[in-house]
Amino acid sequence: MIRNTVRALIIQDDQLLSIKKERPGIGIYYALPGGAQEPNETLEQALKRECLEELGVNIVESELICIREYLSNNHEYSFIMKEVHCIDFIYLCSIEPMVTDLQSIQADVGQIGIEWLPIDKIKETVNRDDESMRPYKFPRSLHDFYKEYFVHQKVEFCKSTSF
Repeated sequence: MIRNTVRALIIQDDQLLSIKKERPGIGIYYALPGGAQEPNETLEQALKRECLEELGVNIVESELICIREYLSNNHEYSFIMKEVHCIDFIYLCSIEPMVTDLQSIQADVGQIGIEWLPIDKIKETVNRDDESMRPYKFPRSLHDFYKEYFVHQKVEFCKSTSF
């Protein structure tokens, strides 16, 4: 079964709003907020619901910037969720001015926090070959997306496949 998921790219003051997660066998890593579209819900409604649940923020504006196909069998964390096939819709989102007191209403599985990550540290992370020297840990597909978006600035509207 293929499912649609939404992801929010929220940037303010050269920082990216991220979900901090921890899982056995992986450790601490960061992910974009978002999740699966529910029946009878538009993608935009799913985006707003997921951001409210996971971040406690309201989306003011959103623009679809990327569509990615995600196949769990191609992912380094496939042991968590096997046989998953998603179409990720990534939106560039605006929220109210910089929110510092972030609190999830309904945390995602493995979610241990919410953090604003400096974009310069994200760039440093995706440019380092040695994983042990990276300031942050991202799933490989997100690592590749950040490299395209923040370093190469190739994402005008991207369509990536098979992550």
